[in-house]
Amino acid sequence: MNHTKPPRILAFVDCETTGLDPFLHDAWEIAVILRVDGRDEEHVFRIKPDLANASPDALTINRYHERTSDPAWTWNDPHTAAAHLHNVLDRAVLIGSNPAFDAEMIRHLFARYFDDATPWHYRTVDIVTLAVGSLYGRAAERTRNDCDATWYGRVARAVGWPWHSHDVSRHVQVEPPAPEVAHTALGDARWARDVWDQITMPSAIYAASDEQLAAMVGDALSRLHGGRP
Repeated sequence: MNHTKPPRILAFVDCETTGLDPFLHDAWEIAVILRVDGRDEEHVFRIKPDLANASPDALTINRYHERTSDPAWTWNDPHTAAAHLHNVLDRAVLIGSNPAFDAEMIRHLFARYFDDATPWHYRTVDIVTLAVGSLYGRAAERTRNDCDATWYGRVARAVGWPWHSHDVSRHVQVEPPAPEVAHTALGDARWARDVWDQITMPSAIYAASDEQLAAMVGDALSRLHGGRP
């Protein structure tokens, strides 16, 4: 992995695969949302997999046959897609829901073509772990303010164990992907991006200037009155 070069950008990632074992299964859809200078660039790669060892359950969950049979579906050239993806992920910090899994699947793809199969930064970020840490951080703050240590137990009961990603997401006020979007690479990458932003960025209302707040109030009132000022 890339230990020497500093991280370059954030990359929100997700893979749809033919199963869970990177030695037996392939990533057939890979989405990356690159955050460059505050702007998000979306990339989606579709690489036709070998289905010989595919898990039927995996193909059902990610709707492989349904999605790839669509007349509009196209496959990318594997080597060309891998080269583009390798460049996209160079020195990026991978962020996702269990990004270690995605990183391992992509590593096996890259190992077919490149000497450096892990061009990204060595530390990946799991949004579920980040979200639970945020919730426990709130518990610590409430405990200090209220002198009430029961806040920790409330968090533990809310998130349970093991943590369920969609439940945790709702506890930080981010709705998980809708059923028709869930288990698509881009849909799940967008969800990871939204959870990251919810935790790491201030709400617009706290970051806005007085003029921006006034505009936000004006827009809200306009919508309330059917577009009339």
